[in-house]
Amino acid sequence: MMKKTIHLLALGVLLNAGVYAQSVEDGVKAYYNGNYASAVNILEKHGDKQEAAYWLAESYFSQGKTALAKAAVDKAIAAKPGDPYTLVAKGHYLLLENKAAEAGQSFEAAIAAAGKKDEDKAKILNAVGNAITRVFNNIDKVGDIKYAVAKLEEAKNLVMAMKEKNRDPKLLADINTNLADATLKANPGDGSKAFVLYQDAVNADPTFGKAEYRKAMIFKSQNNGELYVQTLEKALAANPAYYPALNDLYDYYIYTAQDAAKAKPYGDKMVALLPPSPNNEYFKAVGAYVTKNYTGAITTGKDIISKAGEQANPLVYKLIAYSLIENKDTAAAIPFVEDYFKNQTKDGIVPKDYSLKATAYSTTPGKEKEVVNAFMEAAAMDTTVAGKVKILDEGAKLFASRGKGVLAGDIYNKILELKPADKLTINDYFNAGFTGYYKSGQYDKAWKVFDAARTKFPNWNYGYMLAAGSSKIFDSTNAQNIMVPDAEKYIAYLQSPNDTSATTAKRGEIFKTALSLAIFYINEKKDTPNGLKYLHIAHDNADDPSAKAQVAEYIKGLGGTPGAPGATPAADSTKAPASGPKK
Repeated sequence: MMKKTIHLLALGVLLNAGVYAQSVEDGVKAYYNGNYASAVNILEKHGDKQEAAYWLAESYFSQGKTALAKAAVDKAIAAKPGDPYTLVAKGHYLLLENKAAEAGQSFEAAIAAAGKKDEDKAKILNAVGNAITRVFNNIDKVGDIKYAVAKLEEAKNLVMAMKEKNRDPKLLADINTNLADATLKANPGDGSKAFVLYQDAVNADPTFGKAEYRKAMIFKSQNNGELYVQTLEKALAANPAYYPALNDLYDYYIYTAQDAAKAKPYGDKMVALLPPSPNNEYFKAVGAYVTKNYTGAITTGKDIISKAGEQANPLVYKLIAYSLIENKDTAAAIPFVEDYFKNQTKDGIVPKDYSLKATAYSTTPGKEKEVVNAFMEAAAMDTTVAGKVKILDEGAKLFASRGKGVLAGDIYNKILELKPADKLTINDYFNAGFTGYYKSGQYDKAWKVFDAARTKFPNWNYGYMLAAGSSKIFDSTNAQNIMVPDAEKYIAYLQSPNDTSATTAKRGEIFKTALSLAIFYINEKKDTPNGLKYLHIAHDNADDPSAKAQVAEYIKGLGGTPGAPGATPAADSTKAPASGPKK
């Protein structure tokens, strides 16, 4: 299900039809409110002003409109080549173009051009750190996140060195928030230091809703729904117009709490904050989806795309894709998933989006590699081990249910790599080794899993049994010296007090394994002494009288005495008789 993973952050994908404010300052305020559509709508009207160029570009970046941002920046630089803010914005788009070295030069030029005043320099350092942090992610790793952290720390130190009465509270709050974001990306999964920095931001400026919102994201990553909602409410208490908090609370009450009445006020507030646009019909489409009117959601979504064109909210594509999947038309969802990824910003993509991609591709022959990659990308994005494992487990189960055992095994095996050693369970090994590899005939891969399992869990009978069962197939002649040691280890385990299985089952396994080794030594290696050794073990564990008698005849034929494993065969009995056991 889509649940809360469909976000309403239409920040900047809406048609700019309304005018809420006229000054550059109001455009900047809209930007800080997370209302990028209104920010662009205002700042575009001040395109001839140098001070508007940076904020217009950053608003475009937030919309995913890199080309428009680049055009605005290049125009501003042409008018004033040494402006530090537009040099930062240039570095931002260069990072997005994967030109890290050139971006670094632009950032350094911006810092050099910042001037001597500590506050001015702090603002540019903050802008540089923010640009790098926004582009950097744990998949592409574009930009130097450690450099970003260093510049943001330098910016904070400059501001804190000022007399308290001279500090700009909003600037300090912004620096602390950006530094927290950078710290989280530099240390995925460790939110403790970032949380302190977000609180520092709130302390600096209690109206800075973004800091509370970022704290809420930490609680969300920890699956702490109660604190997540409480902190979103704090963000709105600090800044009632903070759009992302409105969006997330709407999502929560629609998809998690399934309480449309509580969700409605947040939706109404969002519509009131945004310019009129076809994209506002998205709320109608979401309502249709929630009530399982998937056809209605698809129809409304397609109508939005038809009217809004390139300005369509990327989330509309995702909503249509989910609706098509729910309507059992999975293959038709593929182009909408692709359009979603093409139009959504990197910051807007969440791990579940890759699971959506995997689901869409999963029914199309030849797309298996893309499906596996989608689950791997989703896991890479999640900042917690538990989250990564949950995503990968979902993918492995999908492949296993569709008879794609090798792919299921590969994903289950990734879970073995990701989980801390002390958190690995017998089921983790069984899923990778048996459900994935063994059942699909990948016995060499299965063996590696079960070899590790019997070391990790020395009292687990399946580790020994399935390791031996795997090597018996892929190393049937013991060419790799794996098959015989495995069988011997299995027998030794079965004969030890560690094996607590029923006596009959235990004796049956010893009989089969020992007889298999006897056949190998007698027929393959022409090694009668070892052959007799295992025939005696098989004889002593045979519960079936006829099988016991047959093994006794083999022992006699080789010059041994049934029931006397220490008996030495005659000198001329080193060759297996014609009537000896066969493979």
